[in-house]
Formats: sequence, structure tokens, C-alpha cells
Amino acid sequence: MIMRNKLFYVGTGIVALVLCISLNTLYANTQKTRVHQHLTVSNTVTDKKNKNGVVSTHLPIIHINTHGQKIPGSPIARTDSGVKYELAEDGTEDITAEIGIIDHKNTSNKSTDTFTLSSNAQIHYRGNSSRHFDKKSYAITLVNEKGEDNPQKLLGMSSHHKWVLNGPFLDRSLIRNYMGMNIAGEIMSYAPNVRYCELFVDGNYRGVYLLMETISVGKGRLNLTKSEKNKPYTSFIVNWDRAAKTDIRLNNFTYYTLKSGVSALDIRYPGTSNLTQSKLNYITNEISIVEKMLYSSDIFYEDTYTNYLDIDEFANYFIINEFFRNADAGYYSTFLYRDLREKIRPVVWDFNNSCNNFITDEFDESGFSLTDAPWFNQLLKDKEFVSLVIGKYKELRETVLSQQYLTDYIDSVDQWLGKSIERNDEVWGYVYDLTNYDTYNYLSPAKRNVTSHEEAVAQLKDYIIRRGKWLDRNIDILYQYCAESKNAGNLIR
Repeated sequence: MIMRNKLFYVGTGIVALVLCISLNTLYANTQKTRVHQHLTVSNTVTDKKNKNGVVSTHLPIIHINTHGQKIPGSPIARTDSGVKYELAEDGTEDITAEIGIIDHKNTSNKSTDTFTLSSNAQIHYRGNSSRHFDKKSYAITLVNEKGEDNPQKLLGMSSHHKWVLNGPFLDRSLIRNYMGMNIAGEIMSYAPNVRYCELFVDGNYRGVYLLMETISVGKGRLNLTKSEKNKPYTSFIVNWDRAAKTDIRLNNFTYYTLKSGVSALDIRYPGTSNLTQSKLNYITNEISIVEKMLYSSDIFYEDTYTNYLDIDEFANYFIINEFFRNADAGYYSTFLYRDLREKIRPVVWDFNNSCNNFITDEFDESGFSLTDAPWFNQLLKDKEFVSLVIGKYKELRETVLSQQYLTDYIDSVDQWLGKSIERNDEVWGYVYDLTNYDTYNYLSPAKRNVTSHEEAVAQLKDYIIRRGKWLDRNIDILYQYCAESKNAGNLIR
């Protein structure tokens, strides 16, 4: 048994070394440095859970202490305007709790250790369908004793006060968000950084979680030119999502002409304290200018959308989300941002539904998902954009989207997670028993669900292999979307 364990760790180390060398070689000539946690943190420390519930792990540990308060945000009713969520006892959307981090880097982290960092935090449950899951995800805002923002560096990521604790649950492999964000981070200008951890809430072990950066302004995140309060123009972040969920909905061109379907754009930056009417008008106008170009049938339009959109980044976004068949992308959880000095760019978010893991619908390895999404349905009418997508795709299939790279990546992450998977399954493993089936915590229909973590990992790898092969054979059919015969009288350039 001792020899077998030694061989396991040696094998894991070799795989990690090979992956790390590959990454360094591929990106040696760029300034981009993406931290893949499983390649930088050793998993050879003592990793166990003893009889008293004390966890010893190579993963960082996060404690949340609610002081007996009920965490708000659970769905309690569905109304005509959307889902109604439970509020805190004082009628607000958050409670103020304490959060403690135990992160000793390359030595064992014990759940009873002294915190290496602690802070007050405003917390609520977050997500859309995921709020119905038994294993909840959390929105966290770090605050000081006065209730003011308290930015901190968490688990090696840049200092900020806004964070998400994502609980991979419907994704029984525990890998989709970690892999999707990190691969996107190798391809795009920015993708939120992520770190695995193990979570305790009020002393109760809650399993494996993923601490994620939010899509927000800050050094190490989106380093946008600061919005000046008395100026009408501004940098901005907007988010495509369900119209009923928006807080500050834009009345932009695609929305008031009903071209965006059930989606609408919500302003995420600047915040309400700095969002004047003139800034709101400016953002609406800037978005609408681009949309009118994209959706115009006038081939003699003097300006071009390429002066406003970072086409390389839109092509990268299309590829990464199509490769993993992320069915929400382009419609929901789709972030766009623009610095005053630059063009509009997209940002990836949420891969939990990817690779045929959408809760209500099956998306097999064939077909495209973004071809009908707002903006992308028009971009694909431009032959230059389609050629860019196809060329980039074929290059990436030789590197970070190759079959060998991705299957090795999944195996190395799974091996690195090690005993934490068993601890997670001690709490949540009942989902492998399909006699517990319900429509909130399982894929529909029931036969789509796996009955073990090992099966979930194998299923994920198999899907990626089949998806890649289908795209290799069919990526060129994207040219049909820009064919003159298909778009006569409806050209965008």
C-alpha cells in the first residue's frame, strides 16, 4: 500500500510537471500568467478527516460563522416578475457574518488551525437555478467593522472585496468551472481566477468549493479607467441576463426592437452611487451604436462595428464557449466591458452547465449554441469574423484545446483533489442514488445522471473528446452563416 501511494504521488507529480512545462512553453512569449492551482500547490501533505470532524487537507479551508443567523437568498416563491428570494430577519438581502481563511500554502491545513486571514463579510446565497440546489453557492462582500469595503488577497488572488463561493453540485465531476475559467484565462485577455477550497459553515463541513473572482473593476480584475462623477462618459460593465433579473436594465436598440429575445442588458459598473442619468444615457447610446451597425441592412454604412468591438476577443469567447458547449453563453451570464480608451470585450462566466450538463435540456456534441445569440447571430454574417473564428479554433486545437491536453488536464485535477472528493461525497454523495431523484438537484430526465464521481469524470472526458471531433469535422460549416445567398439584403458590412 505504501509503495502504491508513492507511485501515485510520483505519477501525479510527473503529469503536473508535464502540464506546467507545456503551459510555459506555449505562452513563454506572452506577458499573461495564469495560475492553475493544481499545478502550483502540492497534494502530498497529510490529507484526512479524523473522528472528531477535524479536516487535514492540502486545499485551503474557509470558515463562515453566521452567529446563528439564517443566510438569505433561498427561493421562496415564483411571481409574474420573477423568483422571490428569502430576506434576512431585518429585511435586507445579506447578513453580516465572519469569514476565516486557513491557507498555509505547501503545508497541511487543519480545520482547527488559527486563521491566516479573517474579515467580516456580507453574505447571501447566489445563482439562478443553483439557488434550488441542496449545496448552495454564496456571494461574499468583505467589510470592516464599520461596514465599509475591506479588500483582501484571498488564496493568492488579487486584493478585492467582492467574491463568489461556487459549490459545484450539479457538476458531479467538480471540474467544469475550474477548467473552463482556467482554459479561458489562457486564451482571453481576462477570465476570473479560481481556487479550490473546502468550506465549513458554523462548524459544519460543507464540501469542496471554488472561490472565484467576480467580474468587477479592480487591479488584477478589469482595470478600467475610473468613472468620474461629473462626467457624462464612463467605462462600463454590462451583463446579458434574463430581463426579469436585471436591476438597471438598458433600453438599448436590441431590447426595444425585440431582437434580444428574453435577454436584456443590466449595468454592473458604474454602481448606483456613481450612475448618473447622463452616464446611463451614454452607455445606452454606445451599446446601441454598435447594435445598429450589427443589425443594419445598409451595406453603405459609413462606420464599422470593428471600430467598437475587440473582434479577437469575441472570436475567442465564441470558441471557448462553443467548444465546451456552454448553452447559456451569449444569452445569460454574458458580461461585456469597455474601458474608455479601448473597445468592447466579452468575459466568460459560469461553465457549470457546459459539456451537456444543462439541467433541463440535453446538448449533445453536435451543433452550435451561439449562432442565434444576440450580437453573435450578426457577427457570423461577416465572413472575416467567421474566418477569424475558424483559424483561431484550428490553432487552439493544437494547444490548450487539444484532446490530449484537456483529458490530461482533467485527470491531473481529479488526482490532485484526492481525498477531498471523498470528504465531499460524505456530505453530498446521496445524489448518486437515483431513488432520491428530484427536478431541482438532478439533470432531467433521470437517466442522464451519473451514479459515482468516477463516472462523472469519465463522462466529462468522453464528451470533450466527442465534441472536439465533431467540431473538427464541422467547424467550416460556420461559413454558411455568412453566405450571400443566406443574407441577401441583410449584410452588416
